[in-house]
Amino acid sequence: MQFYIKLLLQLALIFFVSTATAAETLESILERAAAQQNVAIDYREVRHLQMLNEPWQAEGKMIVTASAFVIDQLAPQRQLLTANKHRYWLYMPEAEIRRTGMVTSPMAQRSFGLFKPIMNGDRDALEKEFDIHFTATDKRWLLELKPKRTGRALYARITVQGEDGHPASYMKTEMVDGDFTEWFFQQQPFTSSEESSVKRLMDEARGN
Repeated sequence: MQFYIKLLLQLALIFFVSTATAAETLESILERAAAQQNVAIDYREVRHLQMLNEPWQAEGKMIVTASAFVIDQLAPQRQLLTANKHRYWLYMPEAEIRRTGMVTSPMAQRSFGLFKPIMNGDRDALEKEFDIHFTATDKRWLLELKPKRTGRALYARITVQGEDGHPASYMKTEMVDGDFTEWFFQQQPFTSSEESSVKRLMDEARGN
């Protein structure tokens, strides 16, 4: 399940990387979300779990295009998660583990159905799934999403923040049991090198 959660969080970034200013509205952000094609982000993930004395941390790179996405976790251990519109592939080199599955599986659909409105920039569908609270000042903007159908949701609340005029730099996902995860983002220029990396990493995850 943790791999699906990470996968969906990164998919949500297709929406979250859109910029916002104090004068903007949720509609204008969603319009840019629908038009967003290529994204490259350095990330740091910090999980706060009740069963652990210290937070668990990871860092790596995420690349999203119109037809594929890649999460290349570099630390604490290498872990590669890739997907296209139909399948996902997980590769853990140190453990010599490879897994694959359909993104249309019941488990994936339970989650993708929740995040699809975000990826598509669909205001009506988004409001059907979430209670939305959006605020913006001359310094920062904040988006808070609370699932309306809590029985089928993976998260109790999702909070996204960024500086005025800039993409999201922080996201927090809260679980019903009190566990939560913080994400710190730094968007990078999408270059031809990033485009080449997508194919190389997709092939690596597939074992080609």
